[in-house]
Amino acid sequence: MNVAVLRQYAVQLEEVAKLELAELSRALQHTVERMSLLEARARTDADRYLEQVSQGGTVDQVFGHLDAMEQAIAARKRMEQTLAAQQTHMEQKRSELLEAMQYRKKLDLLDARAAVELRRRRERQDQQLLDERAWRRGPLQKGERV
Repeated sequence: MNVAVLRQYAVQLEEVAKLELAELSRALQHTVERMSLLEARARTDADRYLEQVSQGGTVDQVFGHLDAMEQAIAARKRMEQTLAAQQTHMEQKRSELLEAMQYRKKLDLLDARAAVELRRRRERQDQQLLDERAWRRGPLQKGERV
């Protein structure tokens, strides 16, 4: 099989892995931003709760705030799980990208070696042609030296 075809395929694999990694990176960044928003909202809710408790709120209001804080904690845990899963997936994609890059580099080396070998073969053929032409133009007579 032609090394150039394999190399082109390896380049495509590498490009796909780069695109997928970039997409995962954007999703990870989006998750981090959502976590920051959740944390900010939780801090605001906690501050409102403390203010309301210090001013003397009703039991229903206190339970409402506690329920909201529990929901915020549950949402944060879900986001942390999502973040961990995304980070794991991203590491897998990084590994795939690294493998694709290494594979392409191996094919680059093989392609370069094949080009060098082809050049050497052509140079040998050219030299053989030159030697043959020189021999046909002036064959050695008996007792002559080269």
